[in-house]
Amino acid sequence: FIADSLSKIGFETNIVSEKTPDGKIHPNVIAEKKGKKSDGAILYAAHFDVVPPGEGWDTDPWNLSERDGKLYGRGASDDKGAIAAFIAAMTDFTPEVTAKAVFVCDEEIGGQHGMGFVTKKVRSWFSDVKFVWLADSSAEFIANGSSGVLGGEVIVHGIGSHAGTPYKAKNPVHMLIDFLKELKEYEKIALEKKSNANAPPDCPYEKVPRRFSITILSAGHKTNIIPNVAKAGFDLRFLPEESSSKAKKDFEKFFNRVVEKTGLKAELNFLYGHDGYIQPLTEAVVQFRRFAEKHFDIKGFATCLGGNDAVYLAKLGLTVIGFGPIEEDTRIHMPNEFIRIETLEKIINLINDIFTKS
Repeated sequence: FIADSLSKIGFETNIVSEKTPDGKIHPNVIAEKKGKKSDGAILYAAHFDVVPPGEGWDTDPWNLSERDGKLYGRGASDDKGAIAAFIAAMTDFTPEVTAKAVFVCDEEIGGQHGMGFVTKKVRSWFSDVKFVWLADSSAEFIANGSSGVLGGEVIVHGIGSHAGTPYKAKNPVHMLIDFLKELKEYEKIALEKKSNANAPPDCPYEKVPRRFSITILSAGHKTNIIPNVAKAGFDLRFLPEESSSKAKKDFEKFFNRVVEKTGLKAELNFLYGHDGYIQPLTEAVVQFRRFAEKHFDIKGFATCLGGNDAVYLAKLGLTVIGFGPIEEDTRIHMPNEFIRIETLEKIINLINDIFTKS
């Protein structure tokens, strides 16, 4: 749909897909519309994958609905609205500078098959890009960096049995609870490590800290069976200027101390992750802010607390600017996610400005 929509408004489009060993196809879209000038291109980037809807919606999360000047649906502001804005802005519009777009499939789970794959597969396609506008970001500040992210799991091993004979078991659920009481202390330890980069305006910390959260608990499949294992998923956000290997090493050291203290049989697995990045405040970044301030109340430069696809683009040596339709109350990753129509219109106008006057 995205590729077809772009083709209809004058873009040369290609679908860049990766087929993984499990047989799944991971499609990504790249597109280009020649500008009046031939001195390089501006790249607009976003993602079309979304997180699961979860429960608690007042409307169908898969059918866009309008109410009180807002559009509700999963991915409305993160990040499908940004893609819709680009298509709307480029309709019946010839940019001064060549417009390129890359829309990818798996930002929400690390980006390896999306931006990570595309930047490797068609690296030369990015060679004329002057700067990148990553639209998976806030409308309240200009993002000149993002946190690194590691996702993983802790597995505690026990001995299962029928629930009627618990004396034959070593219940891993109980053991996991004890283990997590100790592991939760890493939340405080993580916050002690701060970046030199500014945190977003709504963050209680001036500088970006490490952050650790336990996010998933899973064990068993039936109420009358004590399982053999219990698992906990976690999310670790680390500083934009540090490496994932350093963040892993620090967490592994703490994890091993918890294993030693509790005496439990536990294992640690990192499932995905990538580094963050810091973008120097170049003239292109400062100029983008000037354009954005014509349409939005900008609260300065800051680093995104989440990870995003910018890290893959920054690795190519590109200047990356983060700015998008996400606002503090738009409920991304939560029920009743929405985007304001007014914000969408402002993004459209900003796109026209950037591709006309930059």
